[in-house]
Amino acid sequence: MAASAPSYPAKLEQTQYRKWNVYKLSNGLLALYVAPDIGGRAIQLQLGDHAYFFVNKDLEGKVLAESENNVKAGWANYGGDKVWPGPEGWMNDQEWPSIPYYVLDGSRFKSEVVANTPTEVAVSVTSPEDPRTGVQFVRTYRVYASSTWIKVDQVMRNISRREIRWGIWHLIQNDAADANDLSKPNPELYMYIPLNPHSRYPQGYYNPYGDPRHPSYEILPGGRMLRVHYLYRVGKAAADSSAGWYAIVNGQKNFGLVECFKYFPDREYPDGASVETWNDGPGTISRGPFDQTLPDDPKKTPYFLESEVLSPYATLWPGEEYSFPVYWAPTRIPNPVGGEPTSAGIISEPLSGKLEGGSVTLKGTFGVFVPGSLQADFYSVIGEEVGHKTLQAVDPREVVRLDKSIPAPTDAFRVSVSVRDADGENRGSLGNVILRPRQ
Repeated sequence: MAASAPSYPAKLEQTQYRKWNVYKLSNGLLALYVAPDIGGRAIQLQLGDHAYFFVNKDLEGKVLAESENNVKAGWANYGGDKVWPGPEGWMNDQEWPSIPYYVLDGSRFKSEVVANTPTEVAVSVTSPEDPRTGVQFVRTYRVYASSTWIKVDQVMRNISRREIRWGIWHLIQNDAADANDLSKPNPELYMYIPLNPHSRYPQGYYNPYGDPRHPSYEILPGGRMLRVHYLYRVGKAAADSSAGWYAIVNGQKNFGLVECFKYFPDREYPDGASVETWNDGPGTISRGPFDQTLPDDPKKTPYFLESEVLSPYATLWPGEEYSFPVYWAPTRIPNPVGGEPTSAGIISEPLSGKLEGGSVTLKGTFGVFVPGSLQADFYSVIGEEVGHKTLQAVDPREVVRLDKSIPAPTDAFRVSVSVRDADGENRGSLGNVILRPRQ
């Protein structure tokens, strides 16, 4: 049987975004804009008309030379996402001296189209060779049909004649301006970081820079989740998070972004952390050998919340490479995040089911990553499927609010709710409820 054409086919275009030359990777649900000329970054990600990433309006359309983007001239922060070597530091050659760093952060990257079909489009960007760190980065952005999942392949290559040891440090600058007044910070922007139950840190995280009593950081009841509330005050937190994901939620508009990655419990990480978060805002922090003061001026210290994922250290001999992919999935979801993501979506209000008479009332609030429908599947106590029911249509561009009563088979022991795509394929579960506790 021939596969049906995708309902939201992938598409690749060369166009402009904010006057920069970009590749636009889209599928009718989302659009990703990759700008090779300004550090090979994804400068913007959109779900429908909603833009996720911070973009520096003062630099729109500009491609600055190294003479305008260096330690003396200052950092030209374009925004978007980026990749750096980790750890950051200034004490020895095994630490990266941070931005401004033109070769890996601001220079023109080579670009290549590596896939262009209705099921997948992909663009690869390659940095210049950096003799100081011995590193060259190659990143490949992949957008697929009929899904909001994006894969970002990240490869670190040793281009030197010596052994090198770095981690891959991936960052997203999330737009943190108020949706109703761009001159103010967003009062409802949050980052959710699952904490490692076996963390090396007493609280599950620590503060590399800034005040450890910073009011942005709150451990939610149960002690398993760090919630970061964006406040316009500089601060940073780092966690040895083992769950392999974090989420950003803009509560003003109910838009969320999930990033997933693989955690390696037995390997050493830069900063001793797999996930970090940075509040861009005014204040003074210690960088070790020097103090840094960020002014209380949104032009110089703009509104963005940085979400960061680090790989373990990789020791590379000349010519060797190390790969550390990450995965993004934008969706619509309100605060709070109430459960971990699956391939189908992420949970705000967990699924519940109340059995009364011959009917069950199913409730829950979710963000989905695939358009299609919700399906309830009923199972007997020995795991036999005894019935199923289509509940409602779902779309990543709309918050999924489930509140529906449906007939329940008389021998139903449990019910699960999954997302089915346009072909009826099960794309993953959003929850499971036991209806009849064992007697």
